[in-house]
Amino acid sequence: MERNWKFVKEKDQMFEKAFGRDHFWHYHPDIVEQAGTYMVKVLMPKGGGHNFHVHPEMHEIIYVLKGTAEQWIEDEMQILKEGDSVYIGANIAHGTFNVGEDELAFLAILSPKEGWEAGTIDVSENTPYSEYRPRI
Repeated sequence: MERNWKFVKEKDQMFEKAFGRDHFWHYHPDIVEQAGTYMVKVLMPKGGGHNFHVHPEMHEIIYVLKGTAEQWIEDEMQILKEGDSVYIGANIAHGTFNVGEDELAFLAILSPKEGWEAGTIDVSENTPYSEYRPRI
């Protein structure tokens, strides 16, 4: 039987600092090659954000662990708090901003793995996204 599972302990997470955010990858192509889904815990400082972007070939679920997120999906904005989540289909513009008084922590779950190579594309300087919210 093929071993198609992997435990990831806190000490085994892959750490990445990106654009002022701390990323703790639990499941990432470099950690679990056979995984069809990736998961990262993101810690965003007060006032921080992830400007409007798209994942051309990946779906994403964002689940708020703590703090307050101003979550944009295309032209719609909602405030998300602990326990709230959102599903975002592939190639849909979205942005997440910490509007709380403390650090924002959330899980981002991305799939399918075949979409990883298409990457993340910043669209925050493009109209109409540049008119919705200033870049951070």
